[in-house]
Amino acid sequence: MKRISNFTIIFITVFILIGVVAAVTTIRINAEHEEKLVYAMQSKVEYYAKRCFLENRCADEVTINMLYENGYMEELYHPVTKEAIDPNIKIRYVDGKISVDWPKED
Repeated sequence: MKRISNFTIIFITVFILIGVVAAVTTIRINAEHEEKLVYAMQSKVEYYAKRCFLENRCADEVTINMLYENGYMEELYHPVTKEAIDPNIKIRYVDGKISVDWPKED
């Protein structure tokens, strides 16, 4: 029976460790990137909603569909899942702040 040398065992161990670190880092970077994409989309909706309220074209509560109809935005898609955003999401403007009822993600 042939024995495995210590060099081979160390080489395989180092190779596995590098692979694990690379995989974990890639997953973390991808998750952070997706969070930033969602944040950018949400900020865009909040910006145009606030603009609509400040221009007195929107009342106390609107939906994303009303922003579409008033020409503030074109149809939005979720940046990660590529699904159309629900146009019935409610947006409120209270005390100078925008509040959006975003659906909870699983």
